[in-house]
Amino acid sequence: MITEWTSTEDIIISIIKPHKDFSNTINQHDIAAEFMEARDEHITPRRVRRIIEELIEDGSPIISTPVDPGGYCWGGRPGEALECYKRLRRKGIKILIRARRILRNSQRGQLKIW
Repeated sequence: MITEWTSTEDIIISIIKPHKDFSNTINQHDIAAEFMEARDEHITPRRVRRIIEELIEDGSPIISTPVDPGGYCWGGRPGEALECYKRLRRKGIKILIRARRILRNSQRGQLKIW
């Protein structure tokens, strides 16, 4: 049972924990809805994502997938954490390359010969 003294983070963990692998994930909208039902307190899906990021930084084994059904799970089956890692790494590299191109392209526009 969730009491009023339970922290927001603990409630979110308790909502994610039953979802053990990529075939049974829960998205931030459903987590927010379950949280509001349990706590009778409003929380946005964006706030849920931020809390999940903090939980991951603090060592919680929460992994995610964008693949249908998409969402978060606790730990995952063997290989799913590595799959999540590789996908996020590829996404990060693509973002860094895009940022470099944007900077390069903006500097080209500033170089003018008078």
